Order: sequence, then structure tokens, then C-alpha cells
Amino acid sequence: MSFFTTNDLVNINFHDYGSSMNPPIILIGGYSSSEVTWFAQIEAFVNAGYRVITYDHRSHGDSQKVDYGLTLHRLAMDLKELIDHLQLKNVILIGHSMGAATIMAYEELFTDENVRAVITEDQAPTFFKSADWLNGQYGKTLTELSSFIDDFPKTRLTQKKLSDTVKRTLGHGMTPFDFKRFRPLLQNVILQDWRAQLTQEQKPHLFFSGGQSPIFPAIHAQAARELQKNPDSEFQIFEGCGHILHLEEIEKFNQAVIDFLYKIQKD
Repeated sequence: MSFFTTNDLVNINFHDYGSSMNPPIILIGGYSSSEVTWFAQIEAFVNAGYRVITYDHRSHGDSQKVDYGLTLHRLAMDLKELIDHLQLKNVILIGHSMGAATIMAYEELFTDENVRAVITEDQAPTFFKSADWLNGQYGKTLTELSSFIDDFPKTRLTQKKLSDTVKRTLGHGMTPFDFKRFRPLLQNVILQDWRAQLTQEQKPHLFFSGGQSPIFPAIHAQAARELQKNPDSEFQIFEGCGHILHLEEIEKFNQAVIDFLYKIQKD
């Protein structure tokens, strides 16, 4: 277990796998999760020729628990400080849920100059229902989002049955999360709208969505892809999956990531 200290004095837990000579991938978790949720990706990506970094957001996992900096832009600063701490160049950012939103906040603050590619998993650019997003047929009102926050700790995020290995690993590795204490972070997350930011993104972006996600409609991946102008960007829907594709369809997810990265590497 390794730590670095942010400029506002929070100790962030991270792990670094593979050769430092290989292209770096940073795996960024969602709200309430920890780095252990990426255990099934590490070996596959290292064997594919990448350096893999996992970490816990502040107040998540084995990172320090604090009651300040509970905003996406502070999480983006933490990500930037991790990149600087490890002196990474041309990073590949893979984010699940809030981790995807963290990437959008990072690019808003620091642009995508030091980014090679972006992969986001089941995170729409906005939670809100509006006439100019998905024809106004999806999303939630502010009142509905308040109920969403209340219900989130009880929401079943997966649709496909997790393997015994996955359940055992998560059971041993996950640390308790205080939903009440860190509720302000989820409140901040749901208020964001990254549609305009996506139009500014220059690097290849792969958008994943779950066909039966309890959080977002599956078509958000295609709609988000249409906002992004890079010709190498793609979207993919995992039919039958819920919100955590990288645990519900491990081999499919890993191969889709590797195929996408190999493709853009050749371009």
C-alpha cells in the first residue's frame, strides 16, 4: 500500500502495477467504491502492455476520511496530483460512474493535453431531464434526484450475477462507506452537466453503458458519443448489464478496452 499527500493534506491510497516504461492507465472508481473493484482488470491490462494505477478517492477505501473537498473538481485535483506525483505522461483515463465524471472535471480544469484516451463506464453527462437531452424522455427532475440520493445506498447496481470470486474479493477488500457523512459529494456529482465539455474534448473517447443500468438509460452512450468530435471515439452498450460492467462482464469489458486502445495506437 502506497500513499501520497494532496496539497490540502489528504493521504490518498494508490497502487502501481507493471513496468514504468509502459503506457499508463489510471482506473478511477465510482461513488462509495474502492480500488478493489478493479481487481479483475489489473492483470489483463498489465499483460496487454500497460502500466496500471489504481487509487481510492478521498474519503473512500483506504484513503483518508475527511469532510472537506467533497466535490468533483477537488477529486479532479487529486487525480492531477496523482499524475504529477508519478510523473505520468499521455495517460489513459478509465472512469466508472463518478470516476467518469471526475475525468470530465479534470479535463475542464486542465484540458486533455496530457491525456492519450478516455474510457467512461455508465455515466451520462447529465442526470437532469431536459428538452435538449435525449428528447426530454429520460433523466430526473431536481425533486426526483433528491429521492435518488436517499435511495442510492439501497439500489442494486448490478443486473448480471457476479461470480463467487468477484463476491469473495469484494467482500474481503471493500471498506465500509459512510453514505450519510459523504452525502454532499453525491449531491455535487448529480448537479453537474458535462455536455459542453464533451464538445471540447479532443482525444479518443470510448463510452460504455449498461443495457439495464438502474442509473442511466443505455442510449446515453450513443448520445454522448455524438457530442464528442474525435473520429476515433466509439460507444458500446453491454446488453443485460447493470451499472458495473467491469465486474458483470469482466472478459468482455477487458477485451473491449484493449481492442479500443490497440486501435487508436495504430492510428
